[in-house]
Amino acid sequence: MKAWILAAVAAAGVGATGMAMAQGNLAAERRAGFREMGSHMEAIAAIVQSRGDQRQIAARVDQMVPFYQSLPNRVPAASLTPPVPQGTQDGQTRALAAIDANRADFGARNQNMLTALAALKSAAEAGNVTPDLLRSTGGACSACHQSYRAR
Repeated sequence: MKAWILAAVAAAGVGATGMAMAQGNLAAERRAGFREMGSHMEAIAAIVQSRGDQRQIAARVDQMVPFYQSLPNRVPAASLTPPVPQGTQDGQTRALAAIDANRADFGARNQNMLTALAALKSAAEAGNVTPDLLRSTGGACSACHQSYRAR
């Protein structure tokens, strides 16, 4: 996780002339971050299903929160589809240009995810994470995908 955070900081420091070149990297960093978030959610689901130690869930949520806090800054207009070709290869993205046209809604959906993660963490600290709560958290993820990710 630290590697993509450092890469994001480096990308943020790129001057205007290098910005177009950095956009492909930004899409790849964003994609890697979402894959990591998916891995965390899968691990959390496994803990809930096995009735494992829910303190592990709280630790995973702590690792997820910084990504979602930084997400609105990880989707500048130049890194969206179009102009970056749609796909999952290097330099491509499935993030739709609709994000740029609907920044307030995108931000609200991202905030919903952060709220869901806070509820998940609180429940984990109390040992009360249920499958319904986990589905609710996943629903916050899915709500954004429905409007802002190409299929």
